[in-house]
Amino acid sequence: MSVLWAALGVLVLGIGLLDVFLAALNYDESGFVAARLCRLEWCVLRGVARPLPQRWRSVVLRQVMGLSIVLNMTVWLGVVIVGFGLIYFSAMHGANFDYDGRGLADGLFSAMYFSAAQLSTVGTAQISPQTDGLRALSIAETLTGLGLVTLILTFLFGVYQVVRDLRTLSSNLVAGDEGVADPIASLGPYLARGELDCLDNHLRAISIGFWSYADGLRQHHLAYYFQSGRDRLALPYVLHTLGHWLAALRWGLPSGHPVSGQPLLTQLSSQFERFTDHLHGKLGWATEPTPCGVSLECFTAVHCADEHTTNLWLGRFLRLEHEMARMAGLNAAPKPGDAYERYLRWLPFAYGVEQMTAAVSRDLDYRPLLPTGNLAQSESTWRRVFLLRRGRKDRAG
Repeated sequence: MSVLWAALGVLVLGIGLLDVFLAALNYDESGFVAARLCRLEWCVLRGVARPLPQRWRSVVLRQVMGLSIVLNMTVWLGVVIVGFGLIYFSAMHGANFDYDGRGLADGLFSAMYFSAAQLSTVGTAQISPQTDGLRALSIAETLTGLGLVTLILTFLFGVYQVVRDLRTLSSNLVAGDEGVADPIASLGPYLARGELDCLDNHLRAISIGFWSYADGLRQHHLAYYFQSGRDRLALPYVLHTLGHWLAALRWGLPSGHPVSGQPLLTQLSSQFERFTDHLHGKLGWATEPTPCGVSLECFTAVHCADEHTTNLWLGRFLRLEHEMARMAGLNAAPKPGDAYERYLRWLPFAYGVEQMTAAVSRDLDYRPLLPTGNLAQSESTWRRVFLLRRGRKDRAG
């Protein structure tokens, strides 16, 4: 029986130390114990918070990351204590241990008590190992405790560094008082005067910040559950805004425009798509096929004649093109053929951004960008833009 307890202790200890190694030291966090428990904790708290009013729901969700860190620490320390404790328990017979305390004797509680004391590096004089093997094992546990505390602190600092990277990235994407659902308006200051150096420097800062956040999140996925209670300091907002910025700058302006030719846009788009693949692997949302683009004839009719369209994605592209031309001060109407080519390249990217933003918003319970309200607002915005353009055309006639 002693051999079985020792084997069980070695198994528990091995699983715990392997989980710590994979979560704290491996580049792509791949722990399989604490990470799954944290995910379960998040799902439970999200379910509890959903029926609550907005104010209290935000309060509950803000506690998730702190509770998850506590859960990680408890699991890692607990499995090490239990693992060593079971090994001690298997040896608690005969004269292997000396007991000097009221009520202390060989038993499971005494083994766990001695294991916790050794892991904390404090030790206890009430239970003393009497063989060289057990003394060596107790020293090994003390050294393991020192290393484990160091790894926990490293993990803690890493998680909060990812949160700081998200804060920095979000601050680079916020401009003025534009709403969460209309990120294109925040590009105005960078296009109004045609000063491309300012835009280039800003894109470089965003690229560095986004790379730092995405790379940190790969190693510390726990930071994914961070909730601040503010709409603009959240991962769905960052993905929504950055995705629309990239789509607008790459395909919202006529081909050959200096802005759309910025080299950083290609690099940033590649980073964005790799991060999308990473989140898709973690969340596994259902991938839906990209909507088919309209024919060139239909596109030309709507584009040239300002006709109303019931196609949501065509309406979005026309609104995007109109807004970008207005902010960049372009008076000449873009050629339909060029606009159609940009529309075909824009559609799959924009639809992918929409899918990812919706999936992350649902998972993080981020309500400002949940699909129903966002689609309705986008359609309403397109209708207002169409009526405005039609009114200008009538006045010009």
